Amino acid sequence: MTQDDLPKPSSGETVAREEGPSIVQDENDFAYSRILVPIDFSEHSKKTVSYATRIATRYNSTIYLLHVFQIPDYVVTPYAHRKQASAEVQSHVDEAEQDARENLEAFAQELSKSGITVQPYLRVGYPFDEIVLMAKHFDVDLIIIGSHGRGAISRLLVGSTAERVVEHALCPVLVVKEPRPGGRSE
Repeated sequence: MTQDDLPKPSSGETVAREEGPSIVQDENDFAYSRILVPIDFSEHSKKTVSYATRIATRYNSTIYLLHVFQIPDYVVTPYAHRKQASAEVQSHVDEAEQDARENLEAFAQELSKSGITVQPYLRVGYPFDEIVLMAKHFDVDLIIIGSHGRGAISRLLVGSTAERVVEHALCPVLVVKEPRPGGRSE
């Protein structure tokens, strides 16, 4: 599996925008022309994409839809020094990457049907790093990211991608929280 230095759309092309209503913006309004939306294909990703769709429609924005494919360290490390079974590991990684690519394209097609200009990207690496890299590379105006609403202990042990993005991004970040079990829903 190889990765280019800078991201390219996963399909090789930008998904064309279908005609939608034009929005007149107040000169005092913020203009979000480039929105980065990292997704992990969870049910909560659909809610995050829904928020992004509403904002993109209002501002006639392009959505950079990003999925970061992370190869777990425990899979790579044992096979880095051994050749046996590495072909099998590579086969599993290739299958998972192809599945991620297909899911990403499905999300992009849904956005396109809503009249949104969307560019899907599949990156390999650590989510936080890749999200910040993409935001800088495309000079995005807004990042809309989902948060899984983990508790304090879970965040301490696992960390929070959304929190790291908020801390390091150069642009505003909208965090779409997932309600905690037993918590208030929309």
